[in-house]
Amino acid sequence: MGIMHLDAEAKAELHSEAKKLIARYDSPLETVKALMAYNCELETQILALAHRHPELVAISFDPTPPVLA
Repeated sequence: MGIMHLDAEAKAELHSEAKKLIARYDSPLETVKALMAYNCELETQILALAHRHPELVAISFDPTPPVLA
């Protein structure tokens, strides 16, 4: 999982898109699936951008394994 630093306009756009997805589904499970798919799409776009323009996006990975509660 990464940390993205977004400006206010980008945050508002993401929030708006998430609200649209949430409103589209009756089932909480389907809503979560849709939000996860949307997240994967955004991550793919960020990775593609970073690959094409490494001067714009810095990607690093935290080697710490996830902790399950």
